[in-house]
Amino acid sequence: MPAVGGWLAAVWTGASAAGAAGAAILKGVASVVLNMAVAKITAPKGPRPQELQNELKSSNAQRIHHLGRVRTGGAVMFWDWAHTVNLPPVLGIDVRTRRLYKLLAVADGGMTNVLQWYLDGEPVSVDADGYVTDQPWEKGNVRLQWRKGIQGDQWDGGDWPELRGAFPNQWTVNHRLRGVGTILATFDAVGSDDIAEVYSGGEPEVTALIEGMPAYWAFDGSTITGARNPPVFLSHIMANPASGPVSADDIDLPSLSIARNDCLANIPTVGGTRPRYLAGLSYAASDPIKDTAQKMLDAMGGRAWVNPEGKLAIEAGVWRAPTITIVERPIVEMEYGAGTERINRVTTLVATYVAPQTNWQETNADPVDDAAAIARWGEGEPKGIDLLAVQHHGQAAHLCKQKLALMNPARRMTVKLRAYGLRLIGERRVFVTIPRLGLNAVPFWIDALSFDGTNTTVELIEAHPGSFDMTPAEEGEPPSIPVEIDRGTDAMSAAITSLDVVTNDGDPYIRVAGNYTSRPGLMAAAQFKRSDESGPWTDMIREKVAAGYSFRTPALRDRAEYDVRTFVAFTGFGRDGDLVAKSPYTTVTGIEVVANGTAPGAPVVFSASGSAGGLLTVIFKPDLGANYHRTGLYRAAAGAPFSAAVPVLPWSYDTSSEVTMTSNIPAAGARYWLQSENASQVKSDPVLVGNYPA
Repeated sequence: MPAVGGWLAAVWTGASAAGAAGAAILKGVASVVLNMAVAKITAPKGPRPQELQNELKSSNAQRIHHLGRVRTGGAVMFWDWAHTVNLPPVLGIDVRTRRLYKLLAVADGGMTNVLQWYLDGEPVSVDADGYVTDQPWEKGNVRLQWRKGIQGDQWDGGDWPELRGAFPNQWTVNHRLRGVGTILATFDAVGSDDIAEVYSGGEPEVTALIEGMPAYWAFDGSTITGARNPPVFLSHIMANPASGPVSADDIDLPSLSIARNDCLANIPTVGGTRPRYLAGLSYAASDPIKDTAQKMLDAMGGRAWVNPEGKLAIEAGVWRAPTITIVERPIVEMEYGAGTERINRVTTLVATYVAPQTNWQETNADPVDDAAAIARWGEGEPKGIDLLAVQHHGQAAHLCKQKLALMNPARRMTVKLRAYGLRLIGERRVFVTIPRLGLNAVPFWIDALSFDGTNTTVELIEAHPGSFDMTPAEEGEPPSIPVEIDRGTDAMSAAITSLDVVTNDGDPYIRVAGNYTSRPGLMAAAQFKRSDESGPWTDMIREKVAAGYSFRTPALRDRAEYDVRTFVAFTGFGRDGDLVAKSPYTTVTGIEVVANGTAPGAPVVFSASGSAGGLLTVIFKPDLGANYHRTGLYRAAAGAPFSAAVPVLPWSYDTSSEVTMTSNIPAAGARYWLQSENASQVKSDPVLVGNYPA
């Protein structure tokens, strides 16, 4: 067998710089990749998509690279509140807002685009300046911005003027985050009325569907932006100048280019066509290269091997007929038998992949059965397989079909050949023609090949070319797109059963009582304000009661109107010390506070005299009881009713048993009444004094 390239020998032994960095890394990639373990405990290592769709609060968070479209969060690099000045000033005065700044380090190596924003896992829309336009986040003036972190294009992911302006002593020009794509999220504080709706669980977690770093294409040394092609990503993982363990010279570039085109080829799917294989992957910089490369090979049903020139060759999951045939004449020795041992038989695979329909989360595809294997052996227990770089249910099913055919071959063979076997070096598949065994140009995979100096031993497993064909009906059903369910308003409430204005206990106040559903961590609350004012709402005083709730206000202003509201609140308080409502408000408006609601007795008129254009003189006796405050003389046009009368000032506060009031009668004539009232302006019945026409 020809000697492999120098890079491979060095890596194999760890003798070179590349070997020191990649010993045992490329062994798995450069070896023949045929038998794929399906038990999840043997799946390639590395972060799962669901693990990255959270904010990481760690001082030693992993550096994560992203290729293709992936949804991700990031490591929190900065989190703090500041009072900021909103421009322009109002009436010459700066308006200051309390604002939270949160900076996430998202993409080591950078990112090229943000396609969709998510807050607490829900997709949101933003305007041209990054402000979220969906409710309830719009109330918090939530803004989402990002920097690419790509050399020559926003290379310093930490270059945020907003942070330097708000925190000049904490975030400076030296905080570069060079080569890291970042997200800056800002959240304005809201009033107590909106906290429960906007920030019920604190500020929301921020994630985004992004397009990762530009991928290095070893075929011509270019970088490709927006790629979703597995061979392009494999090229980047293996040979990018910054961190790849090999150079482009160590890769069989023609095979890489063919694999790229095979993946781009359109195949039928429900409703049209789709590219045969697409991918998107997030991986940690510390992950073994062999595990990261294996995920990309898995996404395209790919195989990697060392060709006779010692270069790493790649092919995608596309069937190509063998070019060499093994016949019986050069065979020295042969073993021939069933394809799969009983203990290794797998008849059903269930793939876990990333589904765009579920907001780019891990999802189980429909089970894929090997009908021929089930017919031979019966149904077995389904096995799970992680295809976490795959983002289409049909592609996941396509790959499972290929894996099942590979794991359940009809036959296996081990043949020992003379020099003829050397022709198989670098081949991936071969025809076998042995008529006495019923084999006529039957395709086999070359699973292993060795040469002892005299003979070549080849291990073969029967291939199933039809496993590479896929019809739309075989793709299974895509996951359902989540539909928001309207569950109505929160059933919790603080119902009001009584509301009174208390006037017999000193200064007047309002008492409100009622019932609410008690739950751990929640309590009833009540607040009040003047009806003629917009706010603020003031907390009422809690009163101890055996059941339900009771609250009262402090002493209130006589003859004013107030509003009262009750609600269920968290037992704690918000950031500003305000109660955080958990239920809708129960509100009563326009409550009139009257300290004394008892009217005085009507005045008694002793005598009245006068004429139009002359002087009116009236002598009366007021009610001198506890409810008396003053008496007024009311005037209307001659013959008019009392409803048209207006008071003639001044009021009489005289508390004598006999009081005299006078007033000039207009020349046109007038009609007069007396009426008394208490200190709360509760009035007695009017008493007619007389009608004096012209």
